[in-house]
Amino acid sequence: MFVKWVRQPLNNGMNCQGYRLNVFLGDGLRENLGTEQCHLGTIEERFLSTKARDTRAFHQGLFWVAVDKNLDILGLETAERQKIEAEISAKIPRPSSQWALWGVVCCPAFDK
Repeated sequence: MFVKWVRQPLNNGMNCQGYRLNVFLGDGLRENLGTEQCHLGTIEERFLSTKARDTRAFHQGLFWVAVDKNLDILGLETAERQKIEAEISAKIPRPSSQWALWGVVCCPAFDK
């Protein structure tokens, strides 16, 4: 199994600029055919670098909810799943367990 990243321009009809990152899990046996890939999650690149920590954590949290759900469906061996999660988290880190509180935070925190 291998992790594949695909960067796509935003195309939502609202003249938005930017890109989204899609992560796929592929089966190395059929990599050349490009047919056996499972979409794990998507995140807009702007949420990886925004200085508003709460916003960044919230969107990264949503990304990881999708990734976890899709990995659960695949029912991988523990070691294989940990390897895949480590590779994904190198690009998109998991936020703290408080990420879902973004909607109730009155004063967002910003990086300096």
